[in-house]
Amino acid sequence: MTPTTDERIASIIRALTEVVLPHLPPEASLAQEQVHLSIGHLQILKAQFDAIPAFEQEELDDAKAIGSALAAAVTGGEETSTAINGLNAAVAAVDDADVRTHAGAINRAVDDLVRAVSRDGASDAKVKLTEIILKYEKVRVMKDRHWFLPFGFDTIGESEYRAIS
Repeated sequence: MTPTTDERIASIIRALTEVVLPHLPPEASLAQEQVHLSIGHLQILKAQFDAIPAFEQEELDDAKAIGSALAAAVTGGEETSTAINGLNAAVAAVDDADVRTHAGAINRAVDDLVRAVSRDGASDAKVKLTEIILKYEKVRVMKDRHWFLPFGFDTIGESEYRAIS
């Protein structure tokens, strides 16, 4: 019988906890810290595993929204125009085949646009760019904080999250 994903992750956590960690010498504090960090990440992945595809799709949807808003609002010289075309192409290329790749491509295209605007954006481009990025990223940050809320990394309350999202 093939072990489930939960069983496989639990097995790795058990090996790190019961075999690796106890055999690290006391002076290997960095190694101990890294094993604890790895265990924590595996526990989070185990807890969130089923929800990851929906979370990543939401990240892609948010990337598309900010990319589209930036491409429609910002103007400038040749570098900015080229970056806008690249951003529009990244947004247009999105399909559901590879959510992570598309989100990464859009995020890189946004980064390219930010750099281009700093070189030859129109006089109001930096202001528009900043306003749009802050507007969309405020919501994205709250979603990310909410994603990790069950693990005690943040103090955001459910009502705060709902107020922004």
